[in-house]
Amino acid sequence: MRRRTAIIAAGLLLLAGCGSPTSEQETAPSSVVRVDFARGADRPLPTEVHLPPGRGRHPLVVFVHGYTCHVSEYADLIANWVVAGFVVAAPTFPYTNGAAAKLDVMDLLNQPQDVTAVLDGLLARAAKEGDPLYGRIDAERIAAGGHSLGGMTTVGALGKWRDPRLKAGIVLAGSARDVGAEFRGEPAAMLFIHGTGDQVVTIDQGRAAYDAVPWPKAFLTLPSGTHRNPFMSPADPDFEVVAESTTDFLRWRLNGDADARVRLAAIGSRFEDGLG
Repeated sequence: MRRRTAIIAAGLLLLAGCGSPTSEQETAPSSVVRVDFARGADRPLPTEVHLPPGRGRHPLVVFVHGYTCHVSEYADLIANWVVAGFVVAAPTFPYTNGAAAKLDVMDLLNQPQDVTAVLDGLLARAAKEGDPLYGRIDAERIAAGGHSLGGMTTVGALGKWRDPRLKAGIVLAGSARDVGAEFRGEPAAMLFIHGTGDQVVTIDQGRAAYDAVPWPKAFLTLPSGTHRNPFMSPADPDFEVVAESTTDFLRWRLNGDADARVRLAAIGSRFEDGLG
């Protein structure tokens, strides 16, 4: 097991393409509330909560970063969701983030429960008068999403460690590896996006997880996509389709937006549409 863990860790570390955040990536969309959640003394979960403009309750997306990555590397993708009216909560996980003193790829198995702990904390604060999050989150419209190891975490949060509050999931270059494809509970629509050039988590691994989903689902293939791009870089030619398809998926699933559903159906042949 140790040898297998070391091989997985080395592969993800060398090929994931994550690194230090850049000044461009540090630009925060709209207003950001930073909260210090934790699940025990050894599991701090500092979380950036990105709030869209305007008052009232908004649907929530919990976003999970990849192995050795920084939340700031996903700033552009997160910004698209925030501008569209979604609250995005992005925790930093203790043993898989790029600045962790001790990296442990198999801490993946703890992260789905961390998602639940962050959700608990967010909803408690959103119900507390006087809190910056008070009245800002709609507890009935919640999704999870993530990239790479974060995509695997999302699979776990909708599967073996199912949080029943999740109504949708987005898996970017992820799979069911190590978390198992044990989807359970009420249906939660899922969107998988994967590049054919991904050498870290192969598209076949992503499709195996997709095939196991018993609910409404879709799979978007990126013919020129790698493991990192286009999920982090707006300079990538496929970033726009990733940003637009994920945003429309969230609009459809969490807001009941019929026009967003029409746009998803119009993506074309690389979009395998099983959303119903």
